[in-house]
Amino acid sequence: MICNFVVDGIDRYSIEIRPSGHYFTLHAVNYPPNNHGGGVTDHHLYTSGKICVSDGHEPRTIERAKAIAMNWCEGWSKYIRGYSFPNGAKRVNVNS
Repeated sequence: MICNFVVDGIDRYSIEIRPSGHYFTLHAVNYPPNNHGGGVTDHHLYTSGKICVSDGHEPRTIERAKAIAMNWCEGWSKYIRGYSFPNGAKRVNVNS
């Protein structure tokens, strides 16, 4: 399943949500370029396109996967503009 997101009316994202056993994995298919370098610990994106989710926090529902994807998109948009990727808890409302 591909979910499309737009951040700040400018940045467009396509995130693929894939079933993986008892949870889902997230893969960035389309996203704005990163000109700031850094590694997965900085921006939570592996070179394979897989979005890094902490062990034990993998999404077990589509709604939670969408929320994590949206949170990553917002963080990536900040990161590519020279800000630190925001970490920590965040509340996201998901419309199915």
